[in-house]
This record gives sequence, C-alpha cells and structure tokens, in this order.
Amino acid sequence: MQAKQKKWFATSAAVMLLASVLSACGNSNDNNKSSASSSPDSTAGTSKEKITLKVEVFDRGNAPAGAGPVTDNFWTQWIQKNFGDPNNIKMEFVPVPRNQEVDKLNVLMATGDAPDLVFTYDMNTIYNYVKDGGLTDLTSLIENAPNLKQFLGDEVLNYGVFEGKQYTIPAKRPLQYAHTAYIRKDWLDKLGLPVPTTTEQFYETLKAFKEKDPGQTGGKVIPYDFSSVDGTAITSPFLPVSSFVKNMSEEDNYALSSSSSIPEITKPGFKDGVQFLNKLNQEGLINPDFALDKDGKQFESDVANGYVGAFTGLAAHANLMGPGKVFDTLKQNVPGAEYISIDPFVNEDGKTAKGIYDPIGIHMMIPKTSKHAAEAMKYLDWMAKSDVLFTLQNGIEGQHYTLENGYPKALTTDEAKKTFYNNSDIAMIVNGRDFGSVDKDIEATAYQFPGYEEIAKQSIQNALKDGYTNPRFDRPIESEIKYGTTLKAKAIEIVVKSILAKSDQFSQLYDAGVAEYLKIGGQAVEDERRAVYKEMKQ
Repeated sequence: MQAKQKKWFATSAAVMLLASVLSACGNSNDNNKSSASSSPDSTAGTSKEKITLKVEVFDRGNAPAGAGPVTDNFWTQWIQKNFGDPNNIKMEFVPVPRNQEVDKLNVLMATGDAPDLVFTYDMNTIYNYVKDGGLTDLTSLIENAPNLKQFLGDEVLNYGVFEGKQYTIPAKRPLQYAHTAYIRKDWLDKLGLPVPTTTEQFYETLKAFKEKDPGQTGGKVIPYDFSSVDGTAITSPFLPVSSFVKNMSEEDNYALSSSSSIPEITKPGFKDGVQFLNKLNQEGLINPDFALDKDGKQFESDVANGYVGAFTGLAAHANLMGPGKVFDTLKQNVPGAEYISIDPFVNEDGKTAKGIYDPIGIHMMIPKTSKHAAEAMKYLDWMAKSDVLFTLQNGIEGQHYTLENGYPKALTTDEAKKTFYNNSDIAMIVNGRDFGSVDKDIEATAYQFPGYEEIAKQSIQNALKDGYTNPRFDRPIESEIKYGTTLKAKAIEIVVKSILAKSDQFSQLYDAGVAEYLKIGGQAVEDERRAVYKEMKQ
C-alpha cells in the first residue's frame, strides 16, 4: 500500500462533517454579530429588487427540541441578518436528507429545481454533472472572491478543476482523519484485560466480552458493533478489514482502488478481511442486524444503553461526543462506563494502515440553471472572512463557547445545545480545525467536546496514524461514472451477504459475487484505471 498518495476519496461515511476554524480568527472580541455583518457589500443592492438565494442544507433529523427546523433557526436567521439583509438578498435554505443526498440532488438537478448552491462528496455525481454540462464554470467568478480564494489556496481549489475549468469549490480539510476503533475501558478493567494492540488480541477480547458479559447486560451484549456498510452512518466495518489487505504494486493500487466509496473488494487480502467479519458473526460477536441499521440510530441506542463492547467509527464525532449525544446518554444510563480509542489492526508490515481523507471536504457547486451565480459566490466569499467563519464555527462568545488557552471551548448549557448544532453544515467551506499545525488543530478540535477532550485527541491521533489516501487521477474515469452506482450497490451486497453467510459457503459466495461485479462493469473500471495510470506515468 502506498502511503500518503493523493486520491479522489469521496466516502459518504464520512460522512463525517466536523466543525472548524481559522487560526487567523484572532481576537474573540471581533466575533460578534456587528463585526461579522460589517462588509464592503453592506450597502450593495439597496435600491434593487431583492433576489432569493437558495442554498442546500443537510437535514440530519437531529434538531434539538425548540431549535427550529434546519431551514429556519438561530443560524439561518443570523445569516439573513448579517449577509442577506445588507446585500438585499433573501436567503432560502433547501433541506436535503443526509442519507439520501445524492439521490435527492440528482432529482433536483434533473428537474431544474436545484438550489443556487449545492454540494456533495460523491465524485461520480460530480463527474456526471461536469460531463453533462450541468455546472456553472466558476473560473472567472472565483477571481471576484478574494477572501475565499486566499482561505482555500491553490492546492485545495485545484481539486475542483476539471477539463481545465473550475467547476467546484472544494472545502478545506486541515485534519484528514476518518475512522478509529473504540472499546469499553471499564469492561477491560473489570476483566483484567490489556488494551488490544493486534487484530488477534481484539478478537480474543471480543470473545471474553461475550462469554463473561462484564456489563451485565442480561444477554444483550454486542461485543463488536457497526451499522450499515454503505457509508451513510458514522460507523464502518472496514477498519479491521484494512489489516488484511496485502501490499501491491503502484499500478495495481491505482487500478484496484476506488474514487467513489465503492468497497474495494478486488484488492488482495480484502476477502480475508471480510472472512474475519464472517467469523465474528458466526461466533455471535457482532450485531447480526447491522445491515438493517441504515442510519445508525439502532447502533447509537445500543451504545448509549451500554450493550456494545467495541465499535469502529468516525473519530471525534459530534454524534458520539457532542453535548447530550451518545456518550453523555451512556454516562447517565451506565455510571462508570467509559470508552477509549484503540488502534489494534496491524497489517503485514506492522502498520495500522487506514484510509484517510484528501485535504479537501465537500464539493460546492452552482448549477448551470442558477440565475444567481454571482450572489452564491459572494455568499461563500463572505463566509471566508475570518470573523464570520469563526462565528459560524463556534457561535457567540459566552453563549456558545468560552476561550480556554486561546481555543474556543463549547458550552453545554441548554440554550447552547438548542441553538448550536450542525454548524459544520452551515460553514460549508471548511471541514476541521485550522490553527496552523496538526497538534494545534487537534487541540482545538478536542475543545469542542467538553468532558471528552482526551478521547477526542486520542481518536484523531489513532485515525491519522499510518493513514493513506488512495490515488488521484488527473481526469475522470468514464467507466466509473457509467457503472459506479451499480458497482457500489453490488459490492455492498457482496460484503453484507458474505458476512452473514454460513462459514462453509463464504468463499463460494464471495468469489461468485466478485465474478458478477467484474462482469457488470468492475473489470471495465479496473482496465480503464490501469490504462490511465500508464498514460500518467508516460
């Protein structure tokens, strides 16, 4: 496996959307409503007819009681007051369910009803829009957005260049971490077990959890848990699988990797990793209903009720560590319960190799049908101003955060919980904390999880350790655009059925599935990726 290679890494698991902030944000006294609203554009358009700017927003179905819908809440009103009103623009936020975002966006684009500003992580979706001429060319518009251009920088912006034109605005991702493993430390302590440091030790620990039920769950213990494997939830079963993947040539790595969150079922050793999960299922060490948990809500409930010994999922995630979320509920339900982050899945090189994100996050786009491309770009440029971004990411000082060691630390008051949620979706131009160095960014990120600062740091460090990004091509892979959706569905089907198969039927089922996968487009994708790799090397 080639470490640190760049790639188009567009996993929906990742779904994983985190709050972030600029190091240049500086003096917190500037981060209030009046300073954020001051702008060279404050008097623009006052004599013109007010336009409506439509902006997509994820609806995660997690709005706290009394917060208002994602289309009308504290932050949409704040944006209207500080950006919309001074620029004679009416802001309209268009909700899209997070777990249906690609399908919903495709419908909106196809019918011509897409908002003026849309976004996605899915690279095949982006390639399709570029190919079909569905996106506005932003090459000249970005020149009128100096704040945005300076904040993102050329490296990040280059990820949005296709066929020589700037068709997307990628978000900046200062920290590229994705997944880590978590385990109940209080269960380890109760059984006198060490923290697992290898895949085999992890397996033995799971067996001990099942046999001895240290949480006294009354038979409800789930030694190892994850939810749907399609990348829409915060968990993933592929972290342990990565320890089984074998070394391969650079060409094979380019050919067998995926740029569209398709499980990489043809990589050497991937089958062995899935067979390991099959073994865990046969021995009753995982939740047999994982595939039915499409949105991860059952997983979150099981963790919060103290049934889960270990799981693999996104590091430093708000759904786990945020105020009033899963870990807080667990503490209330099971006093003394404690998770720690571990990194036990060691490969043949002695490394805990794992996929991490590219230095970019979500891709923002302006559909060709939009009549307000200039205003959409002005909105992003306003957001890139340091005081605006700081406020969107952290809230109002004293109401949503306090400063500790120079970093904003989230408050956990009822009012803060009600008015500060999903702000990473609102501040879409950045994913992660940006204080100028990895250590500072990790420290700043950890402060967003009061009471869980140490596990947040630990999870990020483990998620980054031995991390790699898959290869990035300099042009779209046409066959992947054509077959990507079908192949993803087929690969997920193969993985799920293989995990749930009887042990003596596993190999035959997996191999037959891979043969069908190759037949319906997988071989065409591999062949094209290999050919494009050779062209790039020349």
